[in-house]
Amino acid sequence: MLDLLSVYTPSGEEFKARRVFEDLSSWLGIKLKVTPTGSFYLGEGSQLLLASHIDTVPGEIEVREENGTIYGRGAVDAKGPLAAMIVAAWMAKLEGRKITVSALADEELSSRGARELASSGRRFKFAVIGEPTSTSNIAVEYRGSLHLDVTCRGESSHSSSAQSNLIVELCKRVLEVYRGPAGYDEVSIVPTIFRAGDALNVTPAEAYLHLDVRYSHKVSFEGFFPKLKEAFSQCDVRVVDHTPPVKADVNGELVKALMRAMVRQGIRPKLVRKRGTSDMNILSSITDEVVAYGPGDSTLEHTYKEKISLEELYIGAMVYKRLIDEICGNLDCSH
Repeated sequence: MLDLLSVYTPSGEEFKARRVFEDLSSWLGIKLKVTPTGSFYLGEGSQLLLASHIDTVPGEIEVREENGTIYGRGAVDAKGPLAAMIVAAWMAKLEGRKITVSALADEELSSRGARELASSGRRFKFAVIGEPTSTSNIAVEYRGSLHLDVTCRGESSHSSSAQSNLIVELCKRVLEVYRGPAGYDEVSIVPTIFRAGDALNVTPAEAYLHLDVRYSHKVSFEGFFPKLKEAFSQCDVRVVDHTPPVKADVNGELVKALMRAMVRQGIRPKLVRKRGTSDMNILSSITDEVVAYGPGDSTLEHTYKEKISLEELYIGAMVYKRLIDEICGNLDCSH
């Protein structure tokens, strides 16, 4: 775990971890594959995929272990779950089972690693996404995301005599469409970037806005998107990325197997819905059943307080291993 954390891998710099994975492959006797996106795969074969990500958000945190707790960027999101998955896959290997563990690239930006896998032609019967849910929660749903670039143009003039102001006009439109965090099934429309103007006494001729939109599977994309686009009808609206929402089959074999694995570890499972978007949304297209689970306090994601206890890591690894036992009891995991 400390080796994984010691390499700072913000999105786009995942290849820095190559030596760590080469060492892991050698120590554990598990085959390593490195892909063009900077994603790493340990193991091969099997219809069960354990998938986490190796990239982190920017911002280094001193890596250290104190009193059974490990600190560092990625300790929670998501090198902690990744380390637990690797340990579980290694234990399964000792029993003759082949499990694929993927450390995917770019999850924090555009999920290039997950998209690369989704377009590779590979399919899995089951996939578990290693995201911090705490050791007692199973994430069965993630909202979809829509990223929009909005560029508006107008006439610039001296600020002392301007009859119109592009900044003011665009702000009015933003206030009309803005919907901050509310109910899970309500559309969230949040401006995250705004740029306009380059002179102190001249109104801008162009303004740029980025909107981060999230919505659940209960919301029709065709229902809200045309109205949102219409609000900026005189501007250039470009879809940067659209990832549909995902919902696991809570009555499916995978969720039930994971719940049994947790109960065997002395944990009372709880099903939760995540407000964000993850690789689970993308990888659901190449697997029959998918779910997200992993050790780590999700409230510490993307903060400078990232930490995870050795106990959490142990519990996570054992739950993954017991899940493998559950799945491979009915599925041939020897090839």
